[in-house]
This record gives sequence, C-alpha cells and structure tokens, in this order.
Amino acid sequence: MTKLVLFGDSITAGYLGEAASPVLTNLVKDDLTAQGFTDILIANAGIPGDTSAGGLKRLERDVLTEKPDYVTIFFGANDCSESYPIDVQAYKENLSQMIEQIGVEKVILFTPPFIDTARQPSRQDEEVQRFVAAAKEVGGKYNVPTVDMYHVLSAYPGVDEFLQADGLHFSEYGYEFLAALIVREIKGKLVA
Repeated sequence: MTKLVLFGDSITAGYLGEAASPVLTNLVKDDLTAQGFTDILIANAGIPGDTSAGGLKRLERDVLTEKPDYVTIFFGANDCSESYPIDVQAYKENLSQMIEQIGVEKVILFTPPFIDTARQPSRQDEEVQRFVAAAKEVGGKYNVPTVDMYHVLSAYPGVDEFLQADGLHFSEYGYEFLAALIVREIKGKLVA
C-alpha cells in the first residue's frame, strides 16, 4: 500500500464555500484509481488558515507519523498575506526543513497559487510572486518536483473559473485542475 499525504493550508483542506471538504482527497483518489493505481491511501493534512510556520510545527504529528511514501507540500497563500508575520526568508527555511525531515525523494512541492489580489487586499501580487520565486528556489535547491501553481493558473485567460468568489480559494473546477496536477506528479513517481 502506497501512502500519500496532502500537506498544506485551506486549499489543500478542500475549502469550498465556508468549510473544509474531502473534495481534493476524493478527486486525487478517483483519478489515480481510474488510471489503475488502486493500492494507494491518501491522508489530507490541510488546515485552513495555516502557514509554513504552522505546518512545520505540526509536521511530526500530521505527516511524519503517517509514514508516507509521498507528500505534497502546498503552503504560501497565507504566508504572503499582510495578516501573517512570515517573511520570504523564513518561508524558504520552513519549506527547506519540511523537505529535509520528510525526505527529498518523497516530496512534491507546490508554489503559492495565483491570487486575485483585487479581491484579497491583504495580499499584493508582487509579494505573492516573491513567495512563488522562493518556493521555486527551494525546489531547485533540493531538486524536488515543483509545480508553479501561480503560473499554471495565471496562464489561463479565464483564471476566475479556478477561483471562488473570494479570489483565493479554489472552485470545484480549480480543485479538478489541482488534483490532475497532483496525480500527474504522483504517477511520475509511481512508474519511475
């Protein structure tokens, strides 16, 4: 049995409407099963409102005790907010410690996503992009697969389709897209 832990904030937790839901976990599981990968167990360790600092504090309890084969790390949407006192350097250090503790060969890293900063005034696009660059730098340093969620979302002319009305959390369509990206990366590891 292969175990995958989805580790992150409210986006990972499947925040739809006003509460976390199993939407991401179910989509990833269903997609993997449909492609013949039936021997996989998925644990969701997404916490709404969490940051990389909070994730690092709960890494042992929520991830390492699961003894995962693979872990997606998806933090940054809150780290780059003016509401949280986390700077880019601390974010890089937090991601680095997570990768080192989990194990390079197990990690798939996701950058912060595109955020509609007009609807999210506590987040500025320049700051979001600094955190995206930081995540890519960490991914490159450790040579782990890194998905640039900012770029893949913002490259689409209809990016609003991927987001809920708040301009931050993913819509059902956004979750389908995220799940497909996770599955693509996991398949790459499973068949390697």
